[in-house]
Amino acid sequence: MRKINVAVIGCGFIAKIRHIPAFKRMKSIVELSAVCDLNENLVKETASEFNIPHWYTDTATLFAKEQLDLVDICVPPQIHAPIAIEAMENGCNVIMEKPMALTTSDCDQMITASQKNEVKLCTIHNDLFHPPFLKARKLIASGAIGDFRGLRIFLSTPRNDMIDLKDHWYHRLPGGVIGETGPHISYISAAFLGAIEKVDVFARSFLARPWAPFDEFRIEMEGENGFSSVVLSYTNSYWAAEADLIGSNAMLRVDLDRMLLTRQRLDSLTYASVGSSSLDILGQMAQNFLSNVFLGVTGRHKLGTTVVIEKCVDSILRRTSPPVTAEEGREAVRIMEMIVKRFEEKYGK
Repeated sequence: MRKINVAVIGCGFIAKIRHIPAFKRMKSIVELSAVCDLNENLVKETASEFNIPHWYTDTATLFAKEQLDLVDICVPPQIHAPIAIEAMENGCNVIMEKPMALTTSDCDQMITASQKNEVKLCTIHNDLFHPPFLKARKLIASGAIGDFRGLRIFLSTPRNDMIDLKDHWYHRLPGGVIGETGPHISYISAAFLGAIEKVDVFARSFLARPWAPFDEFRIEMEGENGFSSVVLSYTNSYWAAEADLIGSNAMLRVDLDRMLLTRQRLDSLTYASVGSSSLDILGQMAQNFLSNVFLGVTGRHKLGTTVVIEKCVDSILRRTSPPVTAEEGREAVRIMEMIVKRFEEKYGK
């Protein structure tokens, strides 16, 4: 089997801790040939750190000198579209960090370039590919919680990792900080609700940072299959990424930080029922914990970003659909446009 020749564009934090290591672990089928970044010191340092043979500070030279099968884009979303289109016009398949772009019009241009040049276009909707979510989707499809009713999502990003960083680029996104983590709630909700047509946004400021007018958000979405209620919090001192998937017979609780999934059902409020349910949940958590330890020790534990990258490479080799289609990437952007529009209607730009 021939190797897929890959270049990573953008050498920031996410590229170095997730993307590049994922490709390096696939050395039997992937040749990570080059990295590219405007920052010469950073790109040279990255190439040296990961033993990548070539580095570039501009994409034109990269595409002129390298024969690439896949380009991985890890730059801010404001410039996803021009880089992706340039890559596709040079015959490269493209995978990129979320969101696919900031506007559906940019997404449409990218989709057109993908179709014209007969290459794949994939966005990393990583949370959906973490082990608990993969299992949860199978359980819902099998009817394990009855009829699906909706979901609740809680994402907390510590204030020192986002709100307190005055000059970070995500403050310049549409909607400010909501534009950075908002895509996660968009693609998660779309995966379960189908087409989303109504949204509402509630925002408050607790920390009063001049560069971030709002730091707490509540978002409501209505889709074909139910409702999604979201908490986005940037004022706390801790991380949290949780989702409750609500069914007519039971509920699935997903903890994406600890990689835990529990099925919860309480038939009555008697002491016996509460005790039995509590023991069942403790048993499920213990089983989750032991499974995570085993996968970690054996090196088989894979986070969502790695799973998407591996599936994307496999789709190129097998000429199948990518794990996240261009249309799914576009839909997440469409939902974000709705959220930002509603936010600006209520609170101004």
